[in-house]
Amino acid sequence: MSEDFADRTSLFGLQTDGSPIVDAAVLAGRFGLTPDLLLDHLRRGFVRSRVEIGAGDDTGKRRLSVRIGNRVWIAIVNEDGCVLSEEMRFSGMVPGGERS
Repeated sequence: MSEDFADRTSLFGLQTDGSPIVDAAVLAGRFGLTPDLLLDHLRRGFVRSRVEIGAGDDTGKRRLSVRIGNRVWIAIVNEDGCVLSEEMRFSGMVPGGERS
């Protein structure tokens, strides 16, 4: 699921040290969860995330990756936090028993 037009409203909540803070309701919606269930997953340590800062041609962009279980939501956002593109990937087992 790739949406090149995506959501042009900002994903970011407050920014403290320059790191993006994504609203729980927005993120929960991307995974088809309620905000309360997402927060429960966060408390239990089931949510992993990473932010990559663009360089060169991608200066001013960030790639946000959030993993919950076998699902990984990836969004490319601009400096204002507006989604430029996003996709949901599903990881699983590949032949040989390794994770993809």
